[in-house]
Amino acid sequence: MASTEVDSRLGRVLIPALDKIIKNASWRKHSKLAHECKSVIERLRSPDSSSPVADSESGSSIPGPLHDGGAAEYSLAESEIILSPLINASGTGALKIVDPAVDCIQKLIAHGYVRGEADPTGGPEALLLSKLIETICKCHELDDEGLELLVLKTLLTAVTSISLRIHGDSLLQIVRTCYGIYLGSRNVVNQATAKASLVQMSVIVFRRMEADSSTVPIQPIVVAELMEPMDKSESDPSTTQSVQGFITKIMQDFDGVFNSANAKGTFGGHDGAFETSLPGTANPTDLLDSTDKDMLDAKYWEISMYKSALEGRKGELADGEVEKDDDSEVQIGNKLRRDAFLVFRALCKLSMKTPPKEDPELMRGKIVALELLKILLENAGAVFRTSDRFLGAIKQYLCLSLLKNSASNLMIIFQLSCSILLSLVSRFRAGLKAEIGVFFPMIVLRVLENVSQPDFQQKMIVLRFLDKLCVDSQILVDIFINYDCDVNSSNIFERMVNGLLKTAQGVPPGTITTLLPPQEAAMKLEAMKCLVAVLRSMGDWVNKQLRLPDPYSAKVLETDDRNLEEGSHPVENGKGDGGHGGFERSESQSELSSGTSDALAIEQRRAYKLELQEGISIFNQKPKKGIEFLIKANKVGSSPEEIAAFLKDASGLNKTLVGDYLGEREDLSLKVMHAYVDSFDFEGMEFDEAIRAFLRGFRLPGEAQKIDRIMEKFAERYCKCNAKAFSSADTAYVLAYSVILLNTDAHNPMVKSKMTPDGFIKNNRGIDDGKDLPEEYLRALYERISKNEIKMKDDGLGQQQKQPTNSSRLLGLDAILNIVVPRRGDDMDMETSDDLIRHMQERFKEKARKSESVYYAASDVVILRFMVEVCWAPMLAAFSVPLDQSDDAVITTLCLEGFHHAIHVTSVMSLKTHRDAFVTSLAKFTSLHSPADIKQKNIEAIKAIIKLAEEEGNYLQDAWEHILTCVSRFEHLHLLGEGAPPDATFFAFPQTESANSPRAKSNSVPAVKERAPGKLQYAASAMIRGSYDGSGVASKASNAVTSEQMNNLISNLNLLEQVGDMSRIFTRSQRLNSEAIIDFVKALCKVSMDELRSPSDPRVFSLTKIVEIAHYNMNRIRLVWSSIWHVLSDFFVTIGCSDNLSIAIFAMDSLRQLSMKFLEREELANYNFQNEFMKPFVVVMRKSGAVEIRELIIRCVSQMVLSRVNNVKSGWKSMFMIFTTAAHDAHKNIVFLSFEMVEKIIRDYFPHITETETTTFTDCVNCLVAFTNSKFEKDISLQAIAFLQYCAKKLAEGYVGSSLRKIPPASPQGGKVGRQDSGKFLESDEHLYSWFPLLAGLSELSFDPRAEIRKVALKVLFDTLRNHGDLFSLSLWERVFESVLFRIFDYVRNDDDPSGEDSNDQRGYDGEVDQESWLYETCSLALQLVVDLFVNFYKTVNPLLKKVLMLFVSLIKRPHQSLAGAGIAALVRLMRDVGHQFSDQQWLEVVSCIKEAADGTSPDFSYVTSEGLTEDVSNEDETNDHSDRLRRRNRQLHAAVADAKSKASIQIFVIQAVTDIYNMYRSSLTANHVLMLFDAMHGIASNAHQINADPLIRAKLQELGSSPDTQEAPLLRLENESFQTCMTFLDNLISDQPLGYDEAKIETHLISLCREVLEFYIDISCSNEQSSRWAVPSGSGKRKELTARAPLVVAAIQTLGNMGESLFKKNLPELFPLIATLISCEHGSGGEVQVALSDMLQTSMGPVLLRSCC
Repeated sequence: MASTEVDSRLGRVLIPALDKIIKNASWRKHSKLAHECKSVIERLRSPDSSSPVADSESGSSIPGPLHDGGAAEYSLAESEIILSPLINASGTGALKIVDPAVDCIQKLIAHGYVRGEADPTGGPEALLLSKLIETICKCHELDDEGLELLVLKTLLTAVTSISLRIHGDSLLQIVRTCYGIYLGSRNVVNQATAKASLVQMSVIVFRRMEADSSTVPIQPIVVAELMEPMDKSESDPSTTQSVQGFITKIMQDFDGVFNSANAKGTFGGHDGAFETSLPGTANPTDLLDSTDKDMLDAKYWEISMYKSALEGRKGELADGEVEKDDDSEVQIGNKLRRDAFLVFRALCKLSMKTPPKEDPELMRGKIVALELLKILLENAGAVFRTSDRFLGAIKQYLCLSLLKNSASNLMIIFQLSCSILLSLVSRFRAGLKAEIGVFFPMIVLRVLENVSQPDFQQKMIVLRFLDKLCVDSQILVDIFINYDCDVNSSNIFERMVNGLLKTAQGVPPGTITTLLPPQEAAMKLEAMKCLVAVLRSMGDWVNKQLRLPDPYSAKVLETDDRNLEEGSHPVENGKGDGGHGGFERSESQSELSSGTSDALAIEQRRAYKLELQEGISIFNQKPKKGIEFLIKANKVGSSPEEIAAFLKDASGLNKTLVGDYLGEREDLSLKVMHAYVDSFDFEGMEFDEAIRAFLRGFRLPGEAQKIDRIMEKFAERYCKCNAKAFSSADTAYVLAYSVILLNTDAHNPMVKSKMTPDGFIKNNRGIDDGKDLPEEYLRALYERISKNEIKMKDDGLGQQQKQPTNSSRLLGLDAILNIVVPRRGDDMDMETSDDLIRHMQERFKEKARKSESVYYAASDVVILRFMVEVCWAPMLAAFSVPLDQSDDAVITTLCLEGFHHAIHVTSVMSLKTHRDAFVTSLAKFTSLHSPADIKQKNIEAIKAIIKLAEEEGNYLQDAWEHILTCVSRFEHLHLLGEGAPPDATFFAFPQTESANSPRAKSNSVPAVKERAPGKLQYAASAMIRGSYDGSGVASKASNAVTSEQMNNLISNLNLLEQVGDMSRIFTRSQRLNSEAIIDFVKALCKVSMDELRSPSDPRVFSLTKIVEIAHYNMNRIRLVWSSIWHVLSDFFVTIGCSDNLSIAIFAMDSLRQLSMKFLEREELANYNFQNEFMKPFVVVMRKSGAVEIRELIIRCVSQMVLSRVNNVKSGWKSMFMIFTTAAHDAHKNIVFLSFEMVEKIIRDYFPHITETETTTFTDCVNCLVAFTNSKFEKDISLQAIAFLQYCAKKLAEGYVGSSLRKIPPASPQGGKVGRQDSGKFLESDEHLYSWFPLLAGLSELSFDPRAEIRKVALKVLFDTLRNHGDLFSLSLWERVFESVLFRIFDYVRNDDDPSGEDSNDQRGYDGEVDQESWLYETCSLALQLVVDLFVNFYKTVNPLLKKVLMLFVSLIKRPHQSLAGAGIAALVRLMRDVGHQFSDQQWLEVVSCIKEAADGTSPDFSYVTSEGLTEDVSNEDETNDHSDRLRRRNRQLHAAVADAKSKASIQIFVIQAVTDIYNMYRSSLTANHVLMLFDAMHGIASNAHQINADPLIRAKLQELGSSPDTQEAPLLRLENESFQTCMTFLDNLISDQPLGYDEAKIETHLISLCREVLEFYIDISCSNEQSSRWAVPSGSGKRKELTARAPLVVAAIQTLGNMGESLFKKNLPELFPLIATLISCEHGSGGEVQVALSDMLQTSMGPVLLRSCC
């Protein structure tokens, strides 16, 4: 029992209403009702009294639906007693009674006093509430406007309430009631309120379903947005405001109750929305007149099509859903989802109704159902989009609704159908791939591709549909990847683009059309907008994928009319969160058919489809070639069965050609036809059904023999499948022909006299083996054929579907289109027939069987490449043709926008060919190449070019060239229009100030009126001739400019002023990314190159811009700037070397400006950017042949030094390279100018040269060395040498490299040195890289042809070394000796003959040096200085002794007496000065070098005795033919003799030098050293004796000359002196006995030497073969030779005599024969030999002999 407080609350609502009911009740008719009301009132006013009725009720303990928000509750019985009067009052039909009852119920629900679930399938409480709702719903039948509003208010309150939950049939009854009020009410406000209530209820139901909660807050709808255009025109604003207030009031009341209820928390335990099962069974399928025709259609669709579409799906459904597909039950465990499903299905069925045309009210119901579906789909949440239950409902019911409504002639229905399809594509495409693949072509493409005779309104609706479709950039890409790349799907994207293109182009000329011109124009404009939207969408998508900024996409998305749904994420293909992310994630897993795109797989699928379509296209032209192509491409197997299956199943084949191919008699075609027929199963079919099925796939050929072969095989197959049908196959064969004839006769309109049944029977008599077929059989066959024509699947296509490019035929969709859009004259009732459903089911089954079920969500940007391949050509045509032909501003704007988006997409995707096609077309439309034709649209194109450059600059790459060419042309027109003379006039003579001319700074177009008449005439003449490239500027105009042309030109120039300043393209280049700026610079250089290379009119506009953009981009990072300058450097080099001197000067001056700006920036140490920047100066300086250019470069560099010396770092290197090049220049002024600058640099700025890098000092030194070789002025060379000495002084003082504390990188020559002494001599290692160039340069000057220069250079060189050598480490000294000092003598050391005629300087010696002067002066002086230097720094350089000695040896070995003499003298001087400091090892090196010198100077007379020479000489007088050759050989012979004599003289010098050195250091030499000297001298003696003893040599030498000298032994003196020296060495060894003395070894050498001397003398003196040995009498030559040899023999005899007695006695057996022979020989004059021999016999031999005898 409720408390007093509760009774008072409930009573405040109930008692006034019950009192009113009692007051208005009739005492007779409503007496029972009045009694019930009074009883309830008494009960409410007396809460403590008990009702006997209540006490006796068995249900008094069961809680009831009434509740007051307090602690006490009403039982079910009490609730029923209290609510009973209200329910009965509502059902009385009396308005005055019903009104307060309904109003009371509304208040009870609104205040939350009624709670529970209203559902007919529930328990007692649910039944009571269901009865309450049912009673309210029936009240609207009273047809009272006020009551209608009250009912709507109550029902909306009930649905909105969170305490009273409406489910199942009760919910559908509420929907049906509101629907009925909308249709039946005569009040416009009531109709609008009913419609708004339906929308609000639907939103509530689906919002609760998405949130899975009945307490989710709901916002009131916006009524104004529900009004369709038709409704808005018929209603006034007051109606909208009234309805909005109605809805808002109820929703606000609900919010108040909701908030208070939540505060008290009293509703949580009684919410049954989360129950997982539904008690009892429900049959909600009969809620809406399920017996009508439409519902039967829906049932068939539901049972058959849905099962086929979902066939093969397995697995449990999410959230415990249990689905049953039979029509008797619909069980969904979750009640909220069940409610949403039932409402959605009910709306779909309502939208399927096909009311008669005379019933507009029912048509309004159809429209409102479609509107509700549209709203639900547009606001669909995650569960709705992903749940298999709801996707199945869409496939079952909504697809059939779309099928029925898409062919409606009522535009509002067609528009709603398109809107629904748009929602499906936008939000449900992942789960409806197959369905969208059917409906998109059926609804959209069908209308779009009808160009000649479309319905204007439908076409406009479709175009707006496509425009909205493009808002979500993901949609088009997904459509392409899932349909255009699917072999079994239509090319939706391609067809859409082509359809838009045809629409934009308009009706083809000569075609009959139903469109009016304004309609056609509007349609073309709308199609153009769609094409632009397609490109914009593609651009937005690629921007999102690559995360590129896009100013367009944000603006478009702000205006998206589908943003009502919160948190929609179309990029996730309908899986976006509807506001509750966690719930969506759990449901999204139910979508099993989604996949991600793989670029490679998609590319393969796309290629496969294109190749298959190509094969089908070939087949449709030549079937045999088509089959061959498909087999070769592995698209069809080679067996007849596989080919037959392809012909039977493939879409897009020409059925007539299929029939022709099957009828061929070639072996393969015949086998294919047999396999084709055998693939049919005719068992159990009627004969006409079999023929109908057989002929559905092809058209019978026209040739009788082909038909005969096909029908013969058909008859055989039919009889095989139906053995008892006919007695033989012949019967089936003849009957088949007869049936075909009957079909043609009955359905061909050209046949006037139709065949009768009797005629048909008569024609078929006796065909069954002479018997007749049953007449009943034939008559039934006749009737079926007459009523139902036998036709192919694609028969009866409309004209627009028969176009060759219609790809819907590839899918077999034509039959669907024929059914939906019947041919003229067909009965429209067919659209509701069972045939329609069956046809659709067959097509969907075929579609589901063929199509790939996986849905791909595009994510790889590579997909966009394939899309561009499909659409770029149509897009280019669509934008180019209107832009060329139309001057309309709107069309121009659209076309230019399309160009912009197309270029953006192709540029971002790096599709060079496609991008260039659009850019070049856009550039063409600027008409800058034909200025006389410029119009406003061309000005807009110019603006588009500028906008393109500003917004797409980062992706244009090579296309920058086209844009910058347009800019260049614009500037050219601007200058010509200004009347300014062309640039060519400035290039007639050099102008270094050309960059500062006014035309280079002009960027804007001046006013036309300010132009001088003469200049304007000149400009007009140039423009009319169309001379953009300047070819006409230099020539003379042949035709005068008319006044009309002049006025047109002035008008065009005024148009150009709209463009404004184009320089922003260049100023904004600093915003380009690192890659784009390089492309920009390359393009600008190329355009500038084209401008400058014009033979008649070179221009410098782009060149000046190059300077600007280089300045703007100097602040980029070094890496990027380096790449930029690499391009610019090559450009400036090319232009700087131009044949046009003025252009080259302008380029160099521009480069100077850039360099000055660049030098304003600081450069850190060890960087090389300044050097790289100035390299163009260096290259041009070296390559340019123009004196003016080279002089300009010198002046530019000088200016840089004078103004930016503090900032120059690595740039010094390039500067000195330029000065070095100038030093070798052939023009005196350049040399003087450059040296003047170098002199100033060294005198004033020397500290700046080496403050960062020591290598700069080296460059400076090299430059000075170059000036020392100057040919123009000796003073320059002398000054340069003086500066080198100054540099050396600075280097020695530490001004170079002192700031560097690191070791420079090792050069190839100095790497080892740096490693050896890097620790101890750090600065010396740096000196290694600083000293070497300086010293080497001075060394080079030793070969200068000017004696004074040579002398000064040597002096400075050795003074420098002498003054600063104490700073040098050994390693540095080693480098100095090897690479500096020794190189002075390289020429004379390496050349074969310095005195010969053919001698050349291997190091560039120019031959102008006086050789004798150099040898006697320079070389001798240099050798003296080297020796002095070595002596001065001997302590440091003593390890280099061997290398110095080898220098002397190399000079001694030269075949030149003066050179060898200098070497010998230097050697002796070196020994004299430092020999006393030599160690034994060093003496060993000295002795070894002497021996090498002795061995290397041996004279060679072998050439004299050569056979060829002998013959030539002997045959000298034979003929005159050989005279020249003989003279040449004689010259060679004399030269060889002179060379041998020279070497002999050198060996005499060597002997003398050895004797001097020996005498100086006799006491210091060891026995081993002396023996090595002995070996060297003995070698000289032996070789000399060998030559002297050769009679042939002596004879030849005698023949060559007549002087007596030739009669002597040629080397007699050499032989004697060398033997004498050997004898002296051995005698001294015996007497001195130095360190290492070996007596036996020395005595052996001595005896051997004496014996050898005596034998040589005896051999000459006692010889009897004088004729063979001497060519002269013995009295002259022999006696003279013996006299010359006598001193040596005397010395030998004396040596033997001075031996000790024991030694003499020991060797006496060997010596005695020689002594005896010597006594008997002839001797020369003087008697020295005899005297010496006599003394030896007396003093030595005599005593020995006497003692031996004793």
